[in-house]
Amino acid sequence: MPEPVAEDEVAQLKAFLAGAGQLLDGYFAVEDPQRLEPAERESLISTLINNDLLIRGYIDRLDVSPAGDLRVVDYKTGGAPREAFEGRALFQLKFYALVLWRTRGVVPRVLRLLYLKDAEVLDFSPDPEELERFERTLVALSQAIERAKQDKDFRPKPSRLCGWCNHKAHCPEFGGTLLPYPTLTPIPTQPTPADDITAAHNEP
Repeated sequence: MPEPVAEDEVAQLKAFLAGAGQLLDGYFAVEDPQRLEPAERESLISTLINNDLLIRGYIDRLDVSPAGDLRVVDYKTGGAPREAFEGRALFQLKFYALVLWRTRGVVPRVLRLLYLKDAEVLDFSPDPEELERFERTLVALSQAIERAKQDKDFRPKPSRLCGWCNHKAHCPEFGGTLLPYPTLTPIPTQPTPADDITAAHNEP
């Protein structure tokens, strides 16, 4: 006979299913899946920038029109951002757009964020010039990370998120003591690009 399930586990499952049901309601409020035929789901895409910076990520959904236009769709379970933070929310999708442009030669017509909690849609249409600027931004970020690694200089960036952090004991911002910087050097098993930047897959 199966073992009985604890009451707290049952309550957690009910809460999870209730939350999932609300997200589904939000999805059906903004899209009719019967009118969609995605070309790809959960697709891993990657490319090299300047022959040494590997960027990659997983696209939730990729739609392709009969004319060949691409629409990148990413599902978000959190609430829609305020207008001032929309650019930060689109960073991930610009990442995908750049990879698709470099690998398939097509700039996506639409980058779409679906906020299931609020039943809201955020669309953005990039152009090649903007993606070129974004590419330069990624290269600059990679170079900054390399300098920080060489100098062993990773400075704290306090924000309201610090309230949820479990590592304050090691953070100078809160009087903590830094852990020793790692000194081990991994031995590569095969030739790899110098850097690897991967897009966040499920940001709120």
